Amino acid sequence: MDTGQLVLIIVVAVIVIAAVIIAVVVGRRKKTEANRRRAVELREKADQEAVGAHQAKAQSAQAEAAAVQAEAEANRLRREAERHSTKAKEASGRVEEHLRHAEKLDPDANTRSDDSDPSRSNDSARNRDVDVEHDGHRLTRDRSHRDSTVRQDSGRDGSLRDGDRNA
Repeated sequence: MDTGQLVLIIVVAVIVIAAVIIAVVVGRRKKTEANRRRAVELREKADQEAVGAHQAKAQSAQAEAAAVQAEAEANRLRREAERHSTKAKEASGRVEEHLRHAEKLDPDANTRSDDSDPSRSNDSARNRDVDVEHDGHRLTRDRSHRDSTVRQDSGRDGSLRDGDRNA
């Protein structure tokens, strides 16, 4: 081998090594650039998802606020219903008291010997000659429990009509 061939082999080896080095550097640059593009895409996607997540949180907070408001409204309506129920019970109690008082004052009331029983006095108060409105219909109580002598003393023929209240 002479020197010319040796120089040629060294030059070819240097060129091959340089080509490999250049190929590696270019490959790394392309890979780095591809990684940069991919990173930019991932950041954009993350930003979009962050906006979506923020919107979902806002909707969740809004729904929870609506639920709290609905619960507060339900509590308010429950308290209002309780107030109305209390008023109704009070009114019912006043009605019963008025009926008992009317029973005591009415000279024509059918008195019983067992008036000491409060459950019976309520029943007798309910069965008195009282016109009642119920579901838009007029109900008139039976007056047959009255003494027949009272009817005859009233100056009438003894029959009762709807309009006769004091017979």
